Parts: sequence; C-alpha cells; structure tokens
Amino acid sequence: MLISMKLVIYSFLISCLLFSACNSKTQEHNYNEKAKQLNDSAVTMSFQLSDTAKVMAAIQLLNEATNIQSDYYSAYWNKLVFQSQLGLIDDAFATLKIMEQISPKNPDLKLRLGNFYEQHKKDTIQAMSKYREADLLYKSILDTINTNSLSYQSIITSYALNLKMLGKNVEADSILYSFIQNHYYDDKEEYEVFKQFIETYIFKKTREEVINMSLHLTCTDSQFVR
Repeated sequence: MLISMKLVIYSFLISCLLFSACNSKTQEHNYNEKAKQLNDSAVTMSFQLSDTAKVMAAIQLLNEATNIQSDYYSAYWNKLVFQSQLGLIDDAFATLKIMEQISPKNPDLKLRLGNFYEQHKKDTIQAMSKYREADLLYKSILDTINTNSLSYQSIITSYALNLKMLGKNVEADSILYSFIQNHYYDDKEEYEVFKQFIETYIFKKTREEVINMSLHLTCTDSQFVR
C-alpha cells in the first residue's frame, strides 16, 4: 500500500511539472495578511474540485489576493491548479507567464511554459526557446546540489524530461540509467518506488510518447500552497 501511494505521489509530480509539474517552488515572502486570508480561503475549497461554481469562486478569491499582492507566488500557483482543473488554458497560460516573471530562474516554469507553447499554442519556436532556457538553469542548479539529496532526485528527473523535449533522448536516457542504477538513498523502499516511476514514465520513452502521455495528465491532483 505504501509503495503504491508513493508511486502516485511521483506520478502527479510528473503531471504537474511538464504536463503538469508540478515541482513548483513556493517563494519565501512576507505576504499581505489580507491576501493570505484570501489565498487560504481558496485553498479550503480544494476538496470541492468537482464543483465548478466552487472552483470559479476560488479563482475569484485568488484574483483578489494577487490584486492585493502582485508577487504572491503561492496564490498564482493555486490559481494555475484551479484554472487547469476547469480547462481554462488561456488563463492558465497567462498565470504561468506571471509566475515566470516572479521567479525567472525557476527551470520548472520554463519547462511547463515550453509545454504550453507546444501543446496549446502550436508555437514550437517559443517552446524550444523555453526548453533551452530551462536546460541552462537545470545545469546551474545541479552543479550546486548534493547527489544524495531528495532535491537532486527531483531536479535530475525534470532535467531529463527537458532533455527529451529538446530531442536529446539518448542523453536523457543515459542520465536516467546511470541514476537509477545507483542506490542513492538510505530508504530502499523509496529508491525502488523512484526507480519504478522513472522506468514507467520516462526511461526509454521517445519525445513523442512523452508528449502524448502529457495530453492525458493534468495538474488537478496537485498540492495547493498556503
């Protein structure tokens, strides 16, 4: 049971990152108290995702929060989740671009933006530009992280996904193969779950397979951020 639950966690991570990564990083900030209250009220509605009216009401609360605090990253992230739930692609795309302005060195946002450009805007030029930006940022971050850390596990996975988006499938699989052959973690169970996740969703998958898989995954199971 624990194994399957952990695999679900890794599965939604891939959906929220690229197809909806999400490995979004909350920005540390002293947020306006009223904006925080509005964000928290919206988050309490997260268990009612099947109720369209409730989701729209939550989005409105988050709009009010970001009107008060224009750099409220967490509120934008939550808004992105709700907008994705309703299939509001243009709204979600606009939210994602604002998030990129707030956190311009977050490679996960570049990766997701590239995917939006490619899937929904049919703009491969802009998509590849974002993938290349993400590539540089991932490399920079990986150079500073201990390979035994959980952060490294998450980032190397995202980096490999981005390499596949760049058409560098052999390089991506080489990195993943080397990574899953080494037991980096004291928790053997966690390692086995991670290995299963990589082999199921990413390793030896072509770029086309990864993109096709993305069409069936959403950000609706993502965690909300207070």
